[in-house]
Amino acid sequence: MPAISWDVEEDIALCESWVVVVTNHGSRLQMAPFWDHVYHEFCLRRAEAIQSVDALCSRFQMIHRDCARFEEIVNNVDNNDGKLNEGDIIQIACL
Repeated sequence: MPAISWDVEEDIALCESWVVVVTNHGSRLQMAPFWDHVYHEFCLRRAEAIQSVDALCSRFQMIHRDCARFEEIVNNVDNNDGKLNEGDIIQIACL
């Protein structure tokens, strides 16, 4: 079965669901029950949810990776005390 594309609203619902579960349960849950809880929260936000639990986990890993990369770029820019021009920032982002 081919992967189902994600839309922005699903990404937002996934992230909101993850925050709710982490806020309510912290790290007390094992991995499988954690993602089951995330899925439940996701379905509350997206009644027509067609993504699987595994798809949620996979998609969140991608979002997390991209956010970590963005944070790294911002930190590189901040550490240069405004000495970077737009071209330098784009070059750092493309590394």
